[in-house]
Amino acid sequence: MTARCTLVTGFLGAGKTTLLRHLLARRPPGERWAVIVNDFGAVGLDGAALAQEDTAAGVRIREVAGGCVCCAATVPLRVALTEVLRQLRPDRLLIEPSGLGRPGALLGLLREPGLARALVIGPVLCVVDARGLDPADPIRSSMHADTWREQVEHADVLVINKVDLLDDPARARLPEWTDALYPPPAAVVIAEQGRIDPALLDLRPAAHWRPALLPQPAETPSAIRVAHAPGLGERHEIDAGAIASAGWLIDSNALPAFDIDATQRLLMRLPATLAAGGWQLLRAKGALRTPVGSRLVQWAGGRISIEALASRGDSRFELLAERAGASPAPGAAPPPPPSPPADWSEVEALLRAARAEAD
Repeated sequence: MTARCTLVTGFLGAGKTTLLRHLLARRPPGERWAVIVNDFGAVGLDGAALAQEDTAAGVRIREVAGGCVCCAATVPLRVALTEVLRQLRPDRLLIEPSGLGRPGALLGLLREPGLARALVIGPVLCVVDARGLDPADPIRSSMHADTWREQVEHADVLVINKVDLLDDPARARLPEWTDALYPPPAAVVIAEQGRIDPALLDLRPAAHWRPALLPQPAETPSAIRVAHAPGLGERHEIDAGAIASAGWLIDSNALPAFDIDATQRLLMRLPATLAAGGWQLLRAKGALRTPVGSRLVQWAGGRISIEALASRGDSRFELLAERAGASPAPGAAPPPPPSPPADWSEVEALLRAARAEAD
């Protein structure tokens, strides 16, 4: 038995998880679907956001945390793939890599002889925030521009998401941006809130030329460190040199819920809090219990979103940051390394404050 396999890529905050939630909700009756979710962090936020679908018959979620599937977590991903295919025998397999992941190496892994016999590789879906198509968007000039570009260039289906957030002039320029894509995707889809036609999963992948893979960035292997976070619960840390992650598993049964307004202020303060220690916030995401139910909260690219989430018994919060000046201009002397966010004390103070205000 073979599983139809779809890779769902996209940069941080583009809306991959929201798109997957919509696809899972429209799964044809009688089909078994599996989702493998990867993120750089260690506490599994995207898996938590999809967990509400896992309760449905025929849907299973598997997380590969602690690194980017196209580099540090390749071995765990191969193990996860093998276990899912053997144990669950899904009709369809969806893989969501980290927003920092490059798809080229992952596609190579899926085409290895052992896996290729069990998979029918379908189109690569790439979800992009419509605002990121503007050449003036910060991601286009950041140190992650190559990653963003490789994700777009490998797309068979380019899903331009969040178009409802564009102004009229930007909407009018969409055809100009998409027509300039090379190589062209097999399909370009305009979407709001990640809503797309599930039939796109069976679109035939484009047979056009693929660009040469960009050099894979070196990544410092690192273990997940677990520590006690006073007043919160457990803190899980990953330090990969230029990039670091911290995630909190919060004991929601023993401690108060998060106040929504205070949580929004927390997200607004995080960039400056990290910048004071020499770090730049890439993403913050949380699945939090609040007095009005669970909420999925996110900061990405300076934008904040809060949406309803199926009820959960726990709360978790995670952020991803990079060292300021980690990629200096050519010829420029590298800046002195910032002091590491050793105990993440300032962030934890903000987290405790967001909870205390809910009393």
